[in-house]
Amino acid sequence: MGRVVGLQLMHRTGKAGIFFWGRLYSFPAGLALALLAFYGANGVWAAWIGLALFSARGLAYQAGNTAWWPLVQDNTASSGLGAFLTRMRLQQRLLELALPILIGWYLGSQPMADDFGPLFALAVFSTCGGAFLVRAVAERPLSPPGEGLIHRLRQALATPPMRAYALFVMARTAVLAATFPLWVVALTDWGLPVSYFVWMTPVQALGYVAGLHGWGRMVDRHGSRGPLTITLLLQAAMAPAWLFLPTGLPWIALWAGGVYLLWGALDGGHQMGQSRAMIDAVSKEHQAEGFSLAMYASALGGIVGGIAGGACFQWSAALAGSRGPLFYLCAVQFAFVAAWLLSTRLAGYREQTPVRRFLRLSS
Repeated sequence: MGRVVGLQLMHRTGKAGIFFWGRLYSFPAGLALALLAFYGANGVWAAWIGLALFSARGLAYQAGNTAWWPLVQDNTASSGLGAFLTRMRLQQRLLELALPILIGWYLGSQPMADDFGPLFALAVFSTCGGAFLVRAVAERPLSPPGEGLIHRLRQALATPPMRAYALFVMARTAVLAATFPLWVVALTDWGLPVSYFVWMTPVQALGYVAGLHGWGRMVDRHGSRGPLTITLLLQAAMAPAWLFLPTGLPWIALWAGGVYLLWGALDGGHQMGQSRAMIDAVSKEHQAEGFSLAMYASALGGIVGGIAGGACFQWSAALAGSRGPLFYLCAVQFAFVAAWLLSTRLAGYREQTPVRRFLRLSS
C-alpha cells in the first residue's frame, strides 16, 4: 500500500521529496511508539496499539521508499553501479552485524517494556536525519504522468525487458522462499542446537562481505550475466549436500557453517547481479512504476514460495519420514536452474560477456 501512495504522489513531490515526506510522516507513529514504551504499556490493548502504529509507520516509510531505486539509477552510471553497491552493502552489513550485538547487550536477558523507549527514540531521530540528508541528492525530472496509475503500470509491464525481469525475479524469489527459511527447521531436526544459529548469521555475513568487491568489479566490467549465471547454478549445485547432512556435534555444525559461508558469498553476488539487471530493465519513461513492479514481483514470488514451500515441506515429512524434508530441500533447490534459464532473457544478456569467456580472461 505504501508504494501505491508513493507512486500517486511522486510526480507532485519529486523523488527526493517523496522520500523526505515519507520519512517525516513516519515521525508521529515512531514518537508514539517511543512514548508507549517509555510509559511501560503492556497487555492486549498495548499490543494492538503498537501493531497499528507499526503499520502506520510502515505505510509512510514504504511510500518514501518508492523513490529509493529511481534515485540510485539517477546518480549511478552503469559502469559504476557495482562499486556504489559494494560500498553501500558493506556499510549496511557491518551495521546489521554491530547493531544486534549492541542492542542485545543493552536489553539483557529479560528486558522490560520501558527499555525499548530509547531504542524507538533513536530510530525516530535517525529517520529524521535521513529525511533531511536526502534533500541534497540530485535527481532527474520524471516524465509527465499523463494517464492514471493502473495504465502507467500496464505500460511499464508491457516493455519486454521489464516483463522478462519480473518473471525472473518472481521465480528466483519463489524458490528462495520455499527453501532458505526452512533450513533452520531441517538443521534443528537433525541435531543442531538452536543457539548455534546466532553464529550462522555472522558466518553468512562473512561470506557475503568477502566476495562483494569481486562481484562489484564483475558487474561493472561484464554486466549482470556472469554473476547471475555463476550464483544461480552454484546454488542449484549445492542441493545434493542436503542428502549428506550429518547428525550430531561437531559435524553438523561444521557442515552448516560451511554451507552458510558459501551461501553468503553467492547471495552477495546474486544481489549484485540482480540489482544491475533491474536497473537495466527499468526504462527512464516509467522509472517509478518499473521499480515498483520489480518490488511487487519479488513480493509475489516470496508469498507463493513461502506458502507452497511450507505446505510441501510438512507433506514431505509425512510422506517420506525423517529424511523427507531433506529430499524436499534437495529437489526444490535444483529449481534455481529454472531461474537461471529465465535470466537468459534479461535485457542485454546476449551482449554481455559469457561466463566461459570471462573465466578464460581471468586465468
